[in-house]
Amino acid sequence: MKKVAIVLAAGIGKRMYSKTPKVLHRICGREMVFYAIDAVKNISDKVVVVISKNIPENIFGSLEVAIQESPLGTGDAAKAGLSKIEGFPPDAIVIVLTGDNPLIREEEIKLLLEFHLRNKNGVTVLSANAFEPSGLGRVIRKGKRFIKIIEERDATPQEKLISEINTGIYIFEKDFLEEGLLKISNKNAQGEYYLTDIFETLKEKTKIGVMVLPRRLPIYGVNNRKELAIASQLIQSEIIENLMLNGVTIINPQSVIIDYGAEINNDTTVFPETIIQGKTKIESGSEIGPFARIVDSIIGSNVKVQFSVIINSVIGVNCSVGPFAYIRSGNVLDKSVKIGTFVEVKNSKFKENAKVSHLSYIGDADVGKNVNIGAGTITCNFSGLEGNKKNPTYIEDDVFIGSNTTLVAPVTVKKRAYTAAGSVITENVPEDSLAIGRAKQVNKTEWVKRRKSSNDK
Repeated sequence: MKKVAIVLAAGIGKRMYSKTPKVLHRICGREMVFYAIDAVKNISDKVVVVISKNIPENIFGSLEVAIQESPLGTGDAAKAGLSKIEGFPPDAIVIVLTGDNPLIREEEIKLLLEFHLRNKNGVTVLSANAFEPSGLGRVIRKGKRFIKIIEERDATPQEKLISEINTGIYIFEKDFLEEGLLKISNKNAQGEYYLTDIFETLKEKTKIGVMVLPRRLPIYGVNNRKELAIASQLIQSEIIENLMLNGVTIINPQSVIIDYGAEINNDTTVFPETIIQGKTKIESGSEIGPFARIVDSIIGSNVKVQFSVIINSVIGVNCSVGPFAYIRSGNVLDKSVKIGTFVEVKNSKFKENAKVSHLSYIGDADVGKNVNIGAGTITCNFSGLEGNKKNPTYIEDDVFIGSNTTLVAPVTVKKRAYTAAGSVITENVPEDSLAIGRAKQVNKTEWVKRRKSSNDK
């Protein structure tokens, strides 16, 4: 039997008070709609995501996308989704769910599907027993028989006491969904077509079943920033738990943030107050934190990072970063490189065993093997006279850069050369040479006494 899923993701989300469409708000580094898609993609022959014009289609990759031209309600959105599955047979199974429910799991959709088929329903509703049903639509039954779904604003005081709520997740036979959508109306206060109105038109046509979600959730859909935070906390806990069960040591898990897309291998230790974001990958044996932030970077094995930020860079095996280092975008560190205390690097390559230990800025540089860069070194990569162009610095193997050297790019320091401390290097330095780029020291004897005498007068 053919199965298709329609994910309703076109809602404006007024209670988010945001220019960003609700389903694009991120949970653990990922738009919340993709958690809903995950719940159905492996059990459906096709997934259709219904979006508004404000959502870019390309973020959904190979998934089918339908556009709801105007915000005319969930019924109208379901019609848009149906337009993409016209080739499916009338008895195809259609799973409908909302894109703002990131906590529903694939195994729960499977249970709902099994319940639907076992009971030979034409339509099945997934309900839940909510701890706090306020603001949610209620499922009205007579005994076990489904009567209707009613929104809270339309419910009587007695109906508001019901704790069984509508999750917004349904299964339909395709022909019943098509028939029901043709009969619903927008004659209501909002002027919208409500998908829940379909049940009133179908209950005389087919069997409508209700399955209660086996577990209770703190929220059934994200409608505001508070609920976004609740969902984020729950999903974050699952991510961290899975990592720990797969051999990652996380000290004080409550203080750590790790995105959905991050990969961390076993025998890595994550210390408190660490943030790991994006598509970061960390190999075995590394120690990350405390107080580290890593974004979209690759961290090799046995790397130590503490009190530092790493963004869109590659850190090789046995490297050391920090404390208080800032690794900006575009850096590649070979093995056993040290980027030390109060060092900022940007768009640079560091070969094996290179060291920048203290208080330096290295930008747009190519640094060779076994290079030692002394404290206070700066690559002057931006002249301010060539637009936004940044000029390169080349430091070849086995070079020693003295403390407080200023390298005015473009410039090359050849193999085994030295620069004297305090030098301004504006010309290329040949191999095995010492470059001195500073004024000769002059001592003015008795200058202090003369100054004091002048001030006294």
